[in-house]
Amino acid sequence: MKAMKKFSYLLCLCLFAVLAAAQTAHAGDAGNVISMEDRITPDGENGIITQTINAKTNASGEVIFPIWKDASIESVKAISGTLATEDIKEESDGDQNYYVAAFDEKEKEVSFQVVLKGEGLYTGEAADLGDTYPGNAKELSFKSKNTTPLSIGSYQMKIAVPKGKELLNIVDYSDKKPFTITSEDGYTFGGFDFGKISPGKESKLAINVFSRKSGSSVFLWIAIAILSAGFMYRNLDLLKKPVKE
Repeated sequence: MKAMKKFSYLLCLCLFAVLAAAQTAHAGDAGNVISMEDRITPDGENGIITQTINAKTNASGEVIFPIWKDASIESVKAISGTLATEDIKEESDGDQNYYVAAFDEKEKEVSFQVVLKGEGLYTGEAADLGDTYPGNAKELSFKSKNTTPLSIGSYQMKIAVPKGKELLNIVDYSDKKPFTITSEDGYTFGGFDFGKISPGKESKLAINVFSRKSGSSVFLWIAIAILSAGFMYRNLDLLKKPVKE
């Protein structure tokens, strides 16, 4: 009886090892992402995610890359290499879902751009700044996840400040690395380089933005001018008096 239990236990271990090895081999056969940048810009309250991906295809010319939650692909184009088809497949490996792009090039480095649209990405919420300035600040938070079974060599995220808003600060990033602030195509971007991203890992970045109330400063100068004119009118007799030497 004991021998039978021991045999069953060893058999289960062997099956587990075989399945794990098969899954690892399958993941290893997939084309991997060398570097990836997500550039997020507003479209009203929605967001446009422009991905620039550098990768190495597998023996079948395929590359797998992560799925953005609540975002759908609008377009895809090759930067270097030739896409075998512009139809991006969605596949799964256990509990991991990811996209697959197919190229004519086999086991070669390629680069391509994917444009996605995410609903409500720029809705945001009131920034938690306590009683400090300013009172109309909004936090725009974004989170991506490596849904593939392979590590991403290097990952960057850049968030655009909506037109008519100003960047207050960048939050939800590792303070072990510096963030970046750049200007491109009329937008100010807050960005961060997350480095290597292992399978299943999430990357989160947020910016606080606010509207500068230019009207309030104009009103202040008008009020000062009215008060000054009033003071001068009430004291007109004093202004007319000659100054005694």
